[in-house]
Amino acid sequence: MKTSFQIGKIIGIPIKVHFSFIIILALFAWAFAAESFSIFGFTIGFGNLPISLGVQFLLGVVIAVLLFVCVLLHELGHSYVTQKFGYKINGITLFIFGGVSQTEEIPRNPKQEMSIAIVGPAVSIFIGFVLYLVYSFINQFSGSLSLQIVSVSFGTLAFYNLLLAGFNLIPAFPIDGGRVLRAGLAMRMDYGKATRVASGFGKGVAIFMAVFGIFYNLWLTFIAIFIYFGASQEQQALGVSLALENVKVKDIMTPNVESVSPDMSLRKLSDYMFAHKHLGYPVIENDKIVGTVSVMDLRGIGKDRQDSVLIKDVMHKNFLSISPEDDAINAFKTMARNHNDRLIVQENGNTVGIISWSDVLHAIKMKEN
Repeated sequence: MKTSFQIGKIIGIPIKVHFSFIIILALFAWAFAAESFSIFGFTIGFGNLPISLGVQFLLGVVIAVLLFVCVLLHELGHSYVTQKFGYKINGITLFIFGGVSQTEEIPRNPKQEMSIAIVGPAVSIFIGFVLYLVYSFINQFSGSLSLQIVSVSFGTLAFYNLLLAGFNLIPAFPIDGGRVLRAGLAMRMDYGKATRVASGFGKGVAIFMAVFGIFYNLWLTFIAIFIYFGASQEQQALGVSLALENVKVKDIMTPNVESVSPDMSLRKLSDYMFAHKHLGYPVIENDKIVGTVSVMDLRGIGKDRQDSVLIKDVMHKNFLSISPEDDAINAFKTMARNHNDRLIVQENGNTVGIISWSDVLHAIKMKEN
């Protein structure tokens, strides 16, 4: 089931919205509409203004949307610099904790990673500072109701942009400050060790935040859980990258792979799988690959129908292929990105092998040992 949908593109980057974003947008809109408090000289929310609840909620929605536009600009800052360094951005997704840029590959160059990480908070600080100047200017005038609404709007947006920048500068991996920390450490030590240290520090910060949040603000606890598991996933992802470093597809693929005909029945395919011990095969017709079939395609086909249903009726015609000279990590990423458990290995139009999840996982396990 798709959990996010694309709403457009900016500088060629797909912008997506996760379903959880709708929840946080509604919560922020209600909070801005119903509450009003002062902090560090800012007035936040429209709750104390002499306007109807409907108008308050409408204003809350507008400010909530503008706030997440600012979050999007924060992420676009990261993405723009990432692209400038030659790395691909698969998209930006807005979700319950803000936004995240899906980068094809995190730069191993510490200076590049530091530049990418710091630009997001820099964008938020710039936006917050400009909005604060406007807020301060408006507050010099005594107030009609319209000016009060404009003042609260600019003050709220200025405060939350500065808060966003401040939060992201906390050295808790994998948020921006944690990436700056890893980049700094990587200038002095091995990249893998720098990641482990930054990840461990991030987990420590997350645990502190979680405990603090239990007593003061549960929202901090939820954010802490996100940081903790994010740090764990980043460390695992790096472990995979390091394990597959300098490994080619041809080193771990299954060569001379068995193939099947599109006119073979599913009954015969089932027997063929049992005899040859593989769970997926390329489908070849007239010496040309026309699709792929796996044990998953047998599911839902009753045994009483397996004699009459042919492979060509269930095979996947839009198969994915990769070169034997490609890096194994690229095969891993392609399979993960496309939710596919195997790739056809082709060279000069000829099928020379197949690479599956089990091949990749076996290689990772062997490297780790």
